Order: sequence, then structure tokens, then C-alpha cells
Amino acid sequence: LQAHYPAEYIAAPLTSARDDTDKSPLNLTQCRRMGIKLLPPDVNESQADFTPVGTDIRFGLAAIRNVGRNVVDAVVAAREDHGRFADFADFMDAVPAVVCNKRVIESLVKAGAFDSFGYSRRSLVAVHEDVVDGVVVRKRNEAIGQFDLFGGDDAGEAEQRVEAAVVDLPEWDKPVKLGYEREMLGLYVSDHPLMGLEPLLATHTDRAI
Repeated sequence: LQAHYPAEYIAAPLTSARDDTDKSPLNLTQCRRMGIKLLPPDVNESQADFTPVGTDIRFGLAAIRNVGRNVVDAVVAAREDHGRFADFADFMDAVPAVVCNKRVIESLVKAGAFDSFGYSRRSLVAVHEDVVDGVVVRKRNEAIGQFDLFGGDDAGEAEQRVEAAVVDLPEWDKPVKLGYEREMLGLYVSDHPLMGLEPLLATHTDRAI
């Protein structure tokens, strides 16, 4: 099937149905049946829409709840200008103020868009409000020219403060983590509460739903 319907032809229907909570899970299931993996959203990899990555498809940032198209365009533009974000602090320093919104950052975290940085989602949710408050003040002062010419590497110091604020907390239990993920994406992407139980369930059912 995949040979007849490569990933680039599947990405468009996923994008068009991204707000349809009935069609999206069906499309994801069909992708899995065809051997196409739906990769989770990632601030270093995702575009606004679903995009093919080899034989797989990367989840689009614009499909994340509470993340508007203007925010996504700002993230992508910052990445193209700055290069790949090294970590959470580097991301917060590089993106413009429109991205530094508590609801936006929390939604990106819960959707898994920062997972590649190595933090648990729980850790970033725990500190995101304080981090956003600090970053917004600094960016506002920079915008109006209030900075210390003799203060050294202000961006580097800001990144160190953000990194220091991130407390290493254990990840949420699987049901909690996936519950937040489904809330932000409309479906389970990185895992599923019943993943691995299919053979057991099959012994008690005569058909799938």
C-alpha cells in the first residue's frame, strides 16, 4: 500500500482534517496500517502543516491546540534565521515575543514539541510560567532599548537562568502524559493507552472498532 500511496500524498489529507476530531484518528490508524509512522511535533523539525519525512510524516505545529498560525510562522522563521534550537533556553531566547505566551508554551510542552531536548514534559510545565515571565520582561526591555551596554553577554546569561530554572522531575504517569497529548493534538501520537494489548484484546473480541 505504501508504494502506491507515499507519505507526501498522505500528508495533505492529514493537514486538511487536522481540526476534525473524528477523521484524524481514522487517518492515523490508516497510516499505521500502511506502515507510515506519524512523528510527533517538534520545534526543530515540524513545519506548520503535516510534512513527509522520508516514508514517515511529521506532525504540523499548526495542528496543536492553542498554537496559532502566527506563532508557528514566528517559530519557523526564528529557526531558519537562528538555526536549530540547542535546548529550551536557546528556543526561548531565539523566538520573538509573540511565541512567549504561557498558554502557547504549555501547549507545545504537552504536545511533545520539546521532547527532543531531553526534558520531561512535567519538568517544563512546572517552570514554564516563571520562564515566560522572565523572558517577556527581557524581550520587552530589549525592544525599547533598555539594556546595559557593559553587562556582558546578556543572551548567554538569560539562557543560563532559564536552564537553572528547569527542575529535573520524573515524567507523568503514562495515562496523564497521553491524556494531555490527546488534549493538545486531538489524538494519541507518541503512544496509546492500549498499545501492546492488541493480542490480548483480540482474544475477547471478534472485530475492531
